[in-house]
Amino acid sequence: MNAPPPDAEPPEDEAHRNFVNLLAAIFVIVLAIAAIWLVKTLDERRRIENCVESGRRDCLELVEPAARR
Repeated sequence: MNAPPPDAEPPEDEAHRNFVNLLAAIFVIVLAIAAIWLVKTLDERRRIENCVESGRRDCLELVEPAARR
């Protein structure tokens, strides 16, 4: 009789492991995107705070609506 080697995993376990690895990869990607967003937001806040502390009043760039014809 051909018995599977003792190191071989049943296909169900391998499929489950692949699914868990996929979920972990998606989680890491989402975490990286959140970290990039957080760094950009903190940098923008730091830039505005430095501008305000230097005494300037035009730190926030406001876009005026286009004039109507």
